[in-house]
Amino acid sequence: MLNNFKDVDVESNYYSVIQKIENSASKSGRSVEDITLVGITKKIEKERIFPVLNVGLKNIGEVVGTEFKRKLPDIKAVSPSAVVHVVGTLQSNKVKFAVTNCDIIQSVNSLRILNAINRRASQLRKIIPILLQVDYSNCSYPKGLNLKETKKVLQTISESCEHVETRGIMTIAPLEYETDPKILRTFFAKTHTIFQEEIMKKLEVDIPILSMGMSNDFEIAIEEGSNMVRIGTAIFGPRHK
Repeated sequence: MLNNFKDVDVESNYYSVIQKIENSASKSGRSVEDITLVGITKKIEKERIFPVLNVGLKNIGEVVGTEFKRKLPDIKAVSPSAVVHVVGTLQSNKVKFAVTNCDIIQSVNSLRILNAINRRASQLRKIIPILLQVDYSNCSYPKGLNLKETKKVLQTISESCEHVETRGIMTIAPLEYETDPKILRTFFAKTHTIFQEEIMKKLEVDIPILSMGMSNDFEIAIEEGSNMVRIGTAIFGPRHK
């Protein structure tokens, strides 16, 4: 399997991404230490993940499914302290595995999934950190909660979800924005402003998380306030189909 990607130098890619993060953080008056890098390992075989874990990657993001369930024990064997983030749509029948085996769920975008997570965490007598997936764009097909929905979910968590801790929000830039850096920057800046003015004051955590920015746009996202980026192909190369 690895032979298909023998020319991918994941270690060099990782260091290149770190340098870009440092440069972008500096433009926004911060340091590279202020930005959390989550390596997205969906459809990436273990042989391309292990070298990056060995040179410093501490956070990985995965979609819960058969592939990830197979990989997780080996990833933990190589890096026992790796922080595992759930990204992508979390189906109801995957909640049990996610709450049991993962460290933070980034993609909570409905009351139904929120309540399922809280129930499972209650059964395990643990508190599970989450991020709310939001979309404050004006696109016809949003990929997350709008601001009104965000406030409603936060209120529900405050009133009845004792086993969930909201660490912040995450967002994905609409695909049609990716071709125009100005629109993309405006989207990230708007999300950051809403985060500061409407969301942060409702969170009871020391460092609220604003997770925005992926392989194609993370530099702009950091410049506009992101403190967590989710990078896949820029580090690991193409995904298996």
